[in-house]
Amino acid sequence: MKNRDLIIKSARRLDKFTLDDIILVSEIDEQEVADILSELLNEKIVVKNNNTYFFNIKNKSKNGKIAFETEIEPIIIEKEEGYDYFLTLNKETQERIRSYIDLLNFVNQAGGKNLKQLVELFNQTSGYKNISLCTLGRIRTNYKRYGFKGILPSYSKGNVECSIPDELYNYFKKYYLTNQKLSATDAIYQAQKQLQAEQKIEQPYAHTSGAFLRKLKSEFKPQQIEYFRNNIVPPKEKSETKKEIKEPLDMLFKDAAKIYFNRLKTENKFERIMHQKTDYKNHLKEYFGDLRIREITNKVVARFKQKQFDSGYQLISVNIYILTLKNIINAVCPKTNYLVSRSKSLKENTYAMDMNLLTENQISKLLDICYKKYPEAYPILYISLSTGASIPELLGLTWDRIDFRNEIIFLKYFLYGDKLVMTKCNSTMRRLKIDWNICEDLEYKYHISDPEPNDFIFRFESNKQPQQYIEENVLQPLAKEIGVSKLNPSDVQHNFVNMCIKQNIPLTYIQKSLGYYGITNFVKVYRNLIEQQEEDYYNPLDKILKK
Repeated sequence: MKNRDLIIKSARRLDKFTLDDIILVSEIDEQEVADILSELLNEKIVVKNNNTYFFNIKNKSKNGKIAFETEIEPIIIEKEEGYDYFLTLNKETQERIRSYIDLLNFVNQAGGKNLKQLVELFNQTSGYKNISLCTLGRIRTNYKRYGFKGILPSYSKGNVECSIPDELYNYFKKYYLTNQKLSATDAIYQAQKQLQAEQKIEQPYAHTSGAFLRKLKSEFKPQQIEYFRNNIVPPKEKSETKKEIKEPLDMLFKDAAKIYFNRLKTENKFERIMHQKTDYKNHLKEYFGDLRIREITNKVVARFKQKQFDSGYQLISVNIYILTLKNIINAVCPKTNYLVSRSKSLKENTYAMDMNLLTENQISKLLDICYKKYPEAYPILYISLSTGASIPELLGLTWDRIDFRNEIIFLKYFLYGDKLVMTKCNSTMRRLKIDWNICEDLEYKYHISDPEPNDFIFRFESNKQPQQYIEENVLQPLAKEIGVSKLNPSDVQHNFVNMCIKQNIPLTYIQKSLGYYGITNFVKVYRNLIEQQEEDYYNPLDKILKK
């Protein structure tokens, strides 16, 4: 028993070791060491990959006893449904899938916890190409839902189903196959821009250039593509003569307010007059009254918002004041002032047009690159994509608003510049459950940094303000890495919604996760995404009568 305890103690100190390492440290007979390690493997105190052992610290409970896990059957590819299709894949793809299965077996053998170290150990000892922690999460989820088939690619050589819309691809060729020699990314951007101008798409989706180039190479030979890009002159776009719109941009804001309220009076909208006139007199008149319409820019409005926040006003109140501001400007300059939507159709889709939606592969790649290159920002992106919390809310999160035991964060404020602002109203506090891996990392960070309860969880070594740092030093480089033109902090929330809607997660759950008061406003913002999931025909009796 003493030798067993000695080997466990040595294994804990070495963390990663071989049989020879234990023999050298403990000076115990080789056969006895091998027998004891075999027992420890069965009890999951240590795990083994090839000839390397790893002390499995996560199977220790708080009282120091071994916490036994439910035995999980190893995955044997030859016995799995879908093995016949697996054999039709090329050798490289088969090798990749085998590495996934070996990793799953290795993690299951270790009890499925302490994933970071398990993945690192597997990558160091397996001989396969490195697999990221994000990829492990994806294949575990897919295997749990769909079995072995969930890990197999949904296409094979010669049978590729392309997800690129034909119309978009045709416009892409129009811009790419010319002597302008645009990059594939720029050609995709120009194609989507033209489709939007023709009102054939409502919002630009993020596409990787690789898919377009692969489809192009299947249609044309390399010599043909080279010829087109050297000789074809791009078609001249028709220049439309636009009539000059003369609007009173030099009118004072207080004069525009008189016109607006007189209009409401003639329309008998007395209740609106009462509320909005009060907001105008108490908050807008002093700040904007003597400014001309053209002088009311986004920067001026941003300074007004900051002034209101500094005075203790809450987000919902400030948003109401700005809505009144826009209504007044719209009354006299409905077309040329950029604070207001240009037309009814654009106004209805104004939110959707600002969404940069990513594919599943792009999201996986985004997290993978962020984990490697920007580890300090990785928890922020992961939590936002998995819970719907906004980046400003996470930047404003303090240590006293996280419950490590129950893996919950409490959101009541967001960071605006260098000031904490309350989200909606005094009674609002969202409770969001976060991934246990991330919670474990944050708890470790808490213990090694020993912060004050009201210290911010996420800090960066930069002179820039946190949100500016995330936008310029994290999201912009990541956007280039995954092949999209732009990525805003709000896009992370939009992609959370897009993933949830595609997975048929209840809308009320998504709405509450994002912090919307009611379902109505949520549907207004994300109507386009919701409608895309609709089918032409539903018969609710089908499932009942087929039973």
